[in-house]
This record gives sequence, structure tokens and C-alpha cells, in this order.
Amino acid sequence: MDGDKSPLQAIKHRFYAMRNGIVADTLRRAGAEYRVIFGVNLPQLKEIASDIGYDAGLARELWANVSTRESVLLAPMIMPAEEFTIDEARRWVASAPSVEAVDVLCLRLLGRMPFAAQIADECLVSDSRLMQYAAMRLRSYIS
Repeated sequence: MDGDKSPLQAIKHRFYAMRNGIVADTLRRAGAEYRVIFGVNLPQLKEIASDIGYDAGLARELWANVSTRESVLLAPMIMPAEEFTIDEARRWVASAPSVEAVDVLCLRLLGRMPFAAQIADECLVSDSRLMQYAAMRLRSYIS
């Protein structure tokens, strides 16, 4: 990453360089509620994650950046499983801003956690339809 930029700034610069206006416009028209959508696709995000490696602090910073679609999608890809607690898992799944974010969170992180079934059970009884969706997605990955 660039020496004069924070890791988050460097990642956002990379998002900008990879932006795809057609994808971003399509997501906006489909109702994506993020303030910032670069239109970076999942294979590109996986490439960025591979370059970064696992980094818990950066993953948490990205997840907290809920206004940017790509930040939320990249966070689960770089969160080290050994540093991800059940309480943090509960917070992340409860704060997931979209179906797409839930999909990536469940596939790339929650599905490989030893407490995945417990999180799925907790999500299933939630009043939130997105949490119920998370329960079903998570169950499909751990079954």
C-alpha cells in the first residue's frame, strides 16, 4: 500500500481505480442503499483480499464503513477467523446492511466459525427478515 496513505485510504483508492459505473448504476437502480458504490465485483474484491491478507483491525475498520458497499463486502474476506468472536459475529450479522453483505459474511467468514450453528439459530428467531435470511444462508453453508 502507499506509504503516505492509511490502509483504508489505499484500499478506497484501489476501489476507485477498479470502479465500474455500469455495475454501480445497476445496483443503485436495484435499490442498494449505500452512499458510495464503486461497482467493484466480487472476484476483484477477492483479489484485493488476497493482496491484503488477513488483518483484523483493517477488517473492523472496513466493516464500520457502512456507507461504502465494497468496504462492507471486503471486511469478512480479510477478518482472521481466530480473532473473530461470537459476540463480534452477532454484531456483524445484526448490522449487515444488505442481502449481498449477508451472503459474503456467511460464505467467507461465519460459515467457517465453530459457532456458526449457534449464530444461525439466533438469527432464525429474530424479527428481522435480513437476520432470518442470514440464518438460512448460514445453514446452507454449514450443512
